[in-house]
Amino acid sequence: MKEIIIIVLTLSFFSCSQRFKPRTNENEYFELTELNTKDTLFRISKNQFYEMGDDFAFVNRKGDTIITSEKIYYTFKDTITTFGIVLKKETYDLIGINRKGQRIFEVYMYDNGPDYISEGLFRIKKNGKIGFANENGEIIIKPQFECASSFENGIATVTYDCYLYYDLDNHLRSKSESWFKIDKTGKRIE
Repeated sequence: MKEIIIIVLTLSFFSCSQRFKPRTNENEYFELTELNTKDTLFRISKNQFYEMGDDFAFVNRKGDTIITSEKIYYTFKDTITTFGIVLKKETYDLIGINRKGQRIFEVYMYDNGPDYISEGLFRIKKNGKIGFANENGEIIIKPQFECASSFENGIATVTYDCYLYYDLDNHLRSKSESWFKIDKTGKRIE
C-alpha cells in the first residue's frame, strides 16, 4: 500500500510540475537591429515556388543562414533590409521581425493580411495597443490607441477606448464616443 501511495504522489508531482514550469515571454519585443545595412537578406526555399508552410531560410549575400523557418509558418516578403513580416508557427500571429528574426511588434491584420502602407505608415500593435510604423519598420507613433484608422490626407482617426462588434454582413466594426484625429507625427488635431 505504501508503494502505491508513493507512486501516486510521484505521478501527481510530475503532472503538477508541468503547470508550474517557467514560461518564456512569447510577446517579448526587440528593437530593429540595423537600419542602414547594405546587406539584404534573401529568402531561399527548397521548393521552386514558395508556399505557406514550406521550409525556407533568409540568407545574407555571403550565403550565411541568418533566419530559419523553424518558428515561422509564412513570410510576406522575399527580402529583408530592415524588417520582415511573418506568420508565426503554431499561433499564426502576424508579426514584424528584425534582421535577427526577433519580434519587434505585431502587424495589424487587415483584409486577411498585413495592414497596407498608407501615406508611408501602417498600423502595428504592441501589448494590444495600436500605433504606426513606417516602411522601414521604425515605430513613428507609439502603440497607445484602442482603435485607429489608416492615414488618409495626412490624418488618422483614433481613440483610446472603443467597442468592437460584427455588423449584419459579418464585418468587424468599431464604435467609440471619443474619436479624435492625429497627424503623421501623432499630434492631436483640434
